[in-house]
Amino acid sequence: MGWSLTNLTTATAGAPLAVYQPTAWLFAQFTRHVVFQGYNATTGGDGQLYELYCSGSDDWSVKNLVSEAGGAAAATNANGYIWAHQGSQHVVYQGQRFDGHVHELWYTEDDGWNANDLTEAAGAPLTLSQPYGYETFYDGTQRVVYQARVGGHIHELSNSGDGWHDLDLTAATGAPPCAPDAAPTGYSFEDQRTAHVLVRTEVGHLLEFWRDATAWHWGDLTAVTGAPVVSDAETVSGYVFRGQGTQHIDYVGGNGHLHELWWDPSGWHHNDLTTAGGAVPPFPTSSPAGYAFEAGPFQPIATQHVIFTGNDGNVHELWWREGVWHTNDIGPLVGAPPIVGAPKAFVEVDQGTQNVFYLSDSHEIIELRWTP
Repeated sequence: MGWSLTNLTTATAGAPLAVYQPTAWLFAQFTRHVVFQGYNATTGGDGQLYELYCSGSDDWSVKNLVSEAGGAAAATNANGYIWAHQGSQHVVYQGQRFDGHVHELWYTEDDGWNANDLTEAAGAPLTLSQPYGYETFYDGTQRVVYQARVGGHIHELSNSGDGWHDLDLTAATGAPPCAPDAAPTGYSFEDQRTAHVLVRTEVGHLLEFWRDATAWHWGDLTAVTGAPVVSDAETVSGYVFRGQGTQHIDYVGGNGHLHELWWDPSGWHHNDLTTAGGAVPPFPTSSPAGYAFEAGPFQPIATQHVIFTGNDGNVHELWWREGVWHTNDIGPLVGAPPIVGAPKAFVEVDQGTQNVFYLSDSHEIIELRWTP
């Protein structure tokens, strides 16, 4: 019970060393998936994207997705997500030598892994940032967001089953420009039937693009809440807590604390999580991973969790229950190796587990898993 450590690189036969932070997601039948770029001691990244995957039995396997799908080599890391509406898995990334194209590897049980160039498919402009994909299940749409190489506008590539389409969110909403080194992320608020895209401006304000049944809109959440500016982290992430009907955005502030912006029907609010939980300070340019652990058979009371890289190089957790934030030093607790970059995390509600993945300073993929 509690948190445990597995070195997936050494535990999986044939798994290569890794570079850049991994991406991870949960798919059908409780299968866990982790994708990362392989490490080459001479060149750094080898341009190949490898997948570690397992069922509930914890028997991990590895495959080279770029090779299997006949896809383009990758520049850095990738972002993965599922399209539950179609029962498929998707990995998006920018091509080797930063070719500016949004490449996709996608999987279905019938067809296996395949490759697609979304930039060409949508007739979209080249990307500057790492693309990010997510699904809005309420309307059966997969969405990929990125910052354009020319002009710096935020673009969305979307597919509802009728092919890929491009939309310039900055132009459509009249939003101000984002920071030139910022990569947007997105999430879906299913109960509200809205889509949300987050990105940092050059002066550290947090911009939100959000879509309802009428159109896309934008807002400056830093100005609305009076919260501290965002640090120079590449990405800012958000999630929904359905048990409370709230939205949550976690980020490292310019004052060195971990902060949360949260929304309820009365509007957006701010909370200093480092102070509230008495936690160690986060690494200044890191990106935390937040998620809700909704109530279920193994979890009678819903909780929230924020996994982050501490300024001590270890993985730490802030978790919320019934109005109170607590801290948990997971890395030191289980003797985990230091983290490089940012963690990825998700919950398996039906099995009652929490799953955290990260790159160690020895180029290995580490899983921290909480079981009830």
